Amino acid sequence: MIVRKLLIPISWVYALGAWLHAAWYRWRIRTPYQPQIATLAVGNLHMGGTGKTPLSLWLMEQLHFKVDPVYYLSRGYGRRTKDVREVQLEDLPQDVGDEALMVRQHFGHSTDVHVVVAQRRADALREMGRHGVVVLDDAFQHRGVQTALNLLVCPFGQWYTEDHVVPAGRLREHPSAAGRAHAVVVTRCPGPVDPLTRLDIRAKLDLRPEQELFCSWERYGDPLPQWDAPAWQAGQTLNALALCGIGQPAVFLAGVRRLVPMAEAMVLADHEPYRPSVVKSIAQKCREQGITSIVTTKKDRARMGAKPREWAGISVYVLPHEIVLDDDGPRLLKWLEREWKARGFRVPLSA
Repeated sequence: MIVRKLLIPISWVYALGAWLHAAWYRWRIRTPYQPQIATLAVGNLHMGGTGKTPLSLWLMEQLHFKVDPVYYLSRGYGRRTKDVREVQLEDLPQDVGDEALMVRQHFGHSTDVHVVVAQRRADALREMGRHGVVVLDDAFQHRGVQTALNLLVCPFGQWYTEDHVVPAGRLREHPSAAGRAHAVVVTRCPGPVDPLTRLDIRAKLDLRPEQELFCSWERYGDPLPQWDAPAWQAGQTLNALALCGIGQPAVFLAGVRRLVPMAEAMVLADHEPYRPSVVKSIAQKCREQGITSIVTTKKDRARMGAKPREWAGISVYVLPHEIVLDDDGPRLLKWLEREWKARGFRVPLSA
């Protein structure tokens, strides 16, 4: 608590910098690009690990059944290239970013889903024309594009109204920046949310009457075998290593330990590449502790590429999880259709 109080003045400086950056666009010193295609920015005020990517995947899955084409657009965090490029299944994570590659792998060879990375999102949007829909991942703070709709993600119980800007807290901007959101999706709820809890959440987040609220929770499946691993056997209690390099590893680790209560954990930095030294340290840990299985995330799997030879004899699995919106799913789609139509974009989603 004392350390946080000492860091608050630095947080004020960080928040001032974010405010000045936004002011450049509010005062029209810089003019944002206004796309000619329906756009949805999905983002958060927190520093990573909010459940934003599962939400983006759910949106893409719903949209691509009804709209053609559907674009997923991101900067491609961590890539060594800066050009505008469409992600292909054979691309390397260092060339397109691990999250973009994971999305491409999720949809496989589907021709109506396009995954695009661009250092300047406006450059990519200019090439997309007028038809279809674009989901811009992690774009809530991106002021260079004036998106039609902004969807803000907030994890249950981690209310941005009760947090501080970094380094005293985990926020990228002051909580008042949530006012830019047209709707808020609360992720990682304990389960379906009743009406009274919704009212309580609206009060906690200080939402305006016109700001919609949607609630979701996450469901985990059985680990999926990778490379030459045998099928996962339900109820098996083998010794396993829970391996991840993501923003909020605690949620993933809890998911693995529901299946393997005594699983060891190895947590890397978010987006950390699987360099030879990292691969060898993982293999050494497995040998020393007699571990024969690794359970990891989809994003980590995208960064691994081919199975390292040092992991011979180790079975690798990906723990799948999906976002569940229950009745809020159809309501979210109807809201998108209505709000896009109000802004001049006809995107039929309710049929």
